[in-house]
Amino acid sequence: MPMGTSQRYRALTRDLMWDPKTVNTKKIYPLVEAEGIRLKDPSKWEDPFRMTFNQYVKIQSEKDQLHHAVRTAFEANYGHTRVIDGRWFEGVKAFAVAVQPAEYAAHRLMAYIGRNIPIEAIRFATFNQAIDELRHAQIEIKHYADMSKYYDGLHAYAQTNENLWFNTVPKSFFDDALTAGPFESLIAISFSFEYVFTNILFLPFASSAAAVGDEHFVSVGKSVQSDESRHMALGMSALRMLLEEDDRNVPLIQSWIDKWYWRAYRIFSVISTLVDYYPRVRPISWKKAFEIYVEEQVINGLFKDLARYGIRPPRNFEDSVKEKEHYSHATMRILEHYKHANYFRGFRLQPDDYEWLSNEYPSTFDRYYAPFFRRMDDHVMAVASPGLPAVCAVCQIPVEFPDPDHPERPWTQYAEHNGKTHMFCSPGCKQIFVEEPHKYVQWWWPAESYLNGEFGNSLEDMFKYFGFAPEEANEYYSSRDYHRWLKYRQQLGLDKQYGSIVTD
Repeated sequence: MPMGTSQRYRALTRDLMWDPKTVNTKKIYPLVEAEGIRLKDPSKWEDPFRMTFNQYVKIQSEKDQLHHAVRTAFEANYGHTRVIDGRWFEGVKAFAVAVQPAEYAAHRLMAYIGRNIPIEAIRFATFNQAIDELRHAQIEIKHYADMSKYYDGLHAYAQTNENLWFNTVPKSFFDDALTAGPFESLIAISFSFEYVFTNILFLPFASSAAAVGDEHFVSVGKSVQSDESRHMALGMSALRMLLEEDDRNVPLIQSWIDKWYWRAYRIFSVISTLVDYYPRVRPISWKKAFEIYVEEQVINGLFKDLARYGIRPPRNFEDSVKEKEHYSHATMRILEHYKHANYFRGFRLQPDDYEWLSNEYPSTFDRYYAPFFRRMDDHVMAVASPGLPAVCAVCQIPVEFPDPDHPERPWTQYAEHNGKTHMFCSPGCKQIFVEEPHKYVQWWWPAESYLNGEFGNSLEDMFKYFGFAPEEANEYYSSRDYHRWLKYRQQLGLDKQYGSIVTD
């Protein structure tokens, strides 16, 4: 007898589970009880997309065909020469270090969650998402492989991704999640990272790519974001399922939301600069994107609905709202301080940059940040911060964020543990440390290891470890990449520049 749609879906997904006969289920899934989550009847939970594997493969195959057609055309027609300003690709390099390793780590994390949660629908959804994340990593690496033919910094991409100090930020986030229990990991990634922040990751940056003429990255953004809708649905439905299973789950889930909101927010700091600074044309500011995608849709929308379960907005969310006026500028200032040690470059701000940033941030940019960038414009090759930065023991970003209530003061926090003083970039990171110090006391920082002699005895040894050379760092408009880009355009008859470029 032919199966109906629901019967076929169950046969192709739910019936893949089995009940062990000779082994206690708790021994197969020991982490569920260890986390403290109570499950009464999780079998009733359904994947909101109700997707079978053959449907998944068909959809992903069609998306891959569309994306690779765009990629092939872009590469064949030297599309990189047609962007408004080649400094855009320095931002894409930053995206490469920040996001692509996170995609691969998410692939591993989803496999870990699926293995350790005894719920059929969650296991099948995380299986699909693990493949999604691996696919995202692959199409992004393919993009960077083409860029490496023309631009600095990407010739040893795997080594750089593994070793560059900048990548300790996403690494710390995903290592933290991989060492949590499976349900906490699910809340960390599928809810806090995917549902709360993924729109602000791909939509504004992909819009910026379209505005500057990078059709390839537009295609990457669209292909990835179409998967994110499923990931967001998984996070939201899993959260509701856990809240409805047992009231005793509520305080535990609240503590996870508090922690992982701030952890995800901090990892997105570099995205704020990629929206506000690296594009020469910006469709939207970080502040406005944050207001739309986080404040309106999540804080003022979703959490009002979750209040009926006893869930309140994340701890420290008010700090992130205050910081929206400063976030991209403070992060760009950090990157500018240490541009001599990154394989993506900072750049001299142009007159139209100052005008746009001043208009979008009238109460903060001119007063607190423009003077710093003007000083850097006069000394583009200068090392703004000699020595090595102090780094947050939780998010591993240099502790150089201002207090949003008193922007002239640093927001640096301190906590003692086992006789040692630890530093933090913000109250949010300090609170996370105080609640789980054992997770953060053993963090490793490449720059500190350089001082300890782990990379050799010279600065050249450190760059060799990172996988790029000093001349591939520093400032863009004075770099060989900028002059190469101009030559590419001249050879293709694209001599016209966007506006005026100040280089001297």
